[in-house]
Amino acid sequence: MYSWRKKEFVFVRSYGQQLGLTINPEKSTNIYAPDLSDLIGAGVSDLKTQNTPFFTARKYKYNPQYTVTFNKNDADRYRENYPNIDIYFWVDWIAVRYFKKSTNPNYRDTDIRVNPMHGVWKVSFKDLDEIIKFAPLHKYKERVNDYQGNARESYLINLYNSKIQRVI
Repeated sequence: MYSWRKKEFVFVRSYGQQLGLTINPEKSTNIYAPDLSDLIGAGVSDLKTQNTPFFTARKYKYNPQYTVTFNKNDADRYRENYPNIDIYFWVDWIAVRYFKKSTNPNYRDTDIRVNPMHGVWKVSFKDLDEIIKFAPLHKYKERVNDYQGNARESYLINLYNSKIQRVI
C-alpha cells in the first residue's frame, strides 16, 4: 500500500467519526478519486497531509510556522473536475528545524525553526481558489526534470487565512 493511502486510513481512523468522514469508496477503483467522502455520501473531500513546514516561506513574506503548500496541478484538476470539493490540511510538523551550513565564509548559515504543531484545517475549494489568486506560486528547482508525479509548482497557503477553518 502506498504511504499516502496509509495516511488516509490513519486520518479516517483518528478523525473520521468526529468530522463525519470515511474513505471515498471510489478510491478502490480509481487512485485519482478524491480521498474522502462524508458519512452520508453527499460530498467528497481531499486530504493534504503536511509534515514538513515550508521553511523558506519568509522569502515570500509568509511565516513558515503556518504555511502549507497546495499543488498547482491539484488546483487545476479540482477547478475542472471537482469545483465543490472540500480540502482538509492535516498538519503534523515532524521536522521543526532546517539548518544549512553556508559554503561561503561571507554568508551566515541558514537556521530556521518552527514550533511543533498538529491540527486539521478545512477549506472549500471555492474559497481556496480565491486564496490562491493572491498566493505566491513556488517553483521547485529540484523537480524541473521530475517525472515521478511530484508537483513542480505549489501555492503557499497561510492556514490563518480567514476563509480556512481549524476543525481539530
